[in-house]
Amino acid sequence: MGLETYHKKRDFSRTPEPRGKISKANRLRFVVQEHHASKLHFDFRLEMGGVLKSWSIPRGPSLDPGEKRLAVETEDHPVEYLKFEGHIPEGEYGAGEHMIWDEGSYKLLDGRDALAQLEAGRLSFELRGKKLHGAWNMVRLGRGEGQWLLMKARDRFAESGWKLELRMPDEGFEKKERKTTKSKERSAAKKSVRTYTPEKKSKGKAVAAASAFKAKTLAGDIDIKVGGDRLHLTNLDKVFWPDEGYTKGDLIRYYYEVSKYIQPYLKDRPLIMKRYPNGIGGSFFHQHDVNEAPPFVRTAEIDVEEGHAVDYIIGDNVQTLLYMANLGAIERHPWHSRVSDLNHPDWVVFDLDPSNVEFEEICDVALSTREILERLSLKSYVKTSGSRGIHVYVPLKPVHTYEEVAAFAERVAELVVEANPEIATVERSLKKRKRRAIYVDHMQNARGKSVVAPYSVRPKPGATVSAPLEWKEVERRKITIQDFTIKNMLRRIERKGELFKPVLTKGQTLDKARKLLDEMTEKPKRRSARV
Repeated sequence: MGLETYHKKRDFSRTPEPRGKISKANRLRFVVQEHHASKLHFDFRLEMGGVLKSWSIPRGPSLDPGEKRLAVETEDHPVEYLKFEGHIPEGEYGAGEHMIWDEGSYKLLDGRDALAQLEAGRLSFELRGKKLHGAWNMVRLGRGEGQWLLMKARDRFAESGWKLELRMPDEGFEKKERKTTKSKERSAAKKSVRTYTPEKKSKGKAVAAASAFKAKTLAGDIDIKVGGDRLHLTNLDKVFWPDEGYTKGDLIRYYYEVSKYIQPYLKDRPLIMKRYPNGIGGSFFHQHDVNEAPPFVRTAEIDVEEGHAVDYIIGDNVQTLLYMANLGAIERHPWHSRVSDLNHPDWVVFDLDPSNVEFEEICDVALSTREILERLSLKSYVKTSGSRGIHVYVPLKPVHTYEEVAAFAERVAELVVEANPEIATVERSLKKRKRRAIYVDHMQNARGKSVVAPYSVRPKPGATVSAPLEWKEVERRKITIQDFTIKNMLRRIERKGELFKPVLTKGQTLDKARKLLDEMTEKPKRRSARV
């Protein structure tokens, strides 16, 4: 990343922070800084590549291995920041008191280059500080999302129940920590049953959801009843799509009306939230780990790495669907497998992701993908991504592991590229791709990955929807992404029916397909050998 972003964010005639430059040395130092900005947080920085790779940790690090800490990646800082303490003046980026909480050196535990570990999304290191010692792990949540988990390994330096002590008092932080501790104690007493405190207490009578969503305009806050549960919906008139004037209420209404169609694709599956609290024009963040949720929202603790777990929302009911929309989660991203059988996915998916090509060309590659799958005796189904491209699904019986499915998807993707060499590619790096290309993304078939669900809304102009298609619509090449939105999707379902239903009911195995694939890839080798 370099220091460009760091320099752009600061006026060095006003802030005492060091301007700094990229260092030629790499001494593997670290610092944790207590930062009393608008909200207290801790800045965790590791020296690598001539800069300090940096993360913001709202609750600070913990020596308790049971405490996973969210760490949000921020801009690189100069190595001079290792010794920075001082007051950043009001009006400047990061205004507030900034002080060193811990410092020292670190050592990589697996012998690889630190930047290579960072790129791979997993850092394992040993800290040698004044307060922090021993082995630690950092794990990226999702792809390119900037959110990580910082976790203490179980070694002789681990300390169950360890409490962080501030250098400077902060009443808000300390209250939050006391509240968290009490909540954990209550949860333990209730045998891990989660408690939930809504942001605002509901007042007055709750309205049946069917009646509430008949209103032409939804505004303010309302309480609705769904399936015997009460939901408090907030800021319904907040504009989420500025150009169209579509609101948060329009989003929630759409999900209520389409719930019986989208819900089967979410049922019993872990969901990844991408939240847009101020609509598509504002900032967003991903959320995998859910600390608390209402009683009607099921969560499940799932291992993301050996010994490290995340509490995921499970998409079991309409209440959960609406609850997530109220949080500003526009899209629905389910895992490919169900929580009852996490290691065996229910489908293979090929994400055709275009750059600088016409939609007709994406249709051509989708049809080529279908043809190759048919030669492998597999049926496939197609939908728009709702963003730019097309998704091709192959429904599976949950009998193959993620590793088997991913390996199969990679081989098929390579055949698609061979059949469409001028435009298709499996090159993941944008820099290395041709200017006009369709990326046949097979890598979303790994465990923990996801693609957007059928009928899910996308945070794109027009409030587009991921729409199941008939193959004959793809053959005609007359469709576009913008044809399917929250304003017309229900009419399309009423007219066309639930086109994607076979994905849930027509599971196939890969046994025959893999044998045919072996034969298809062997034939060119034999011809080449004869030549």
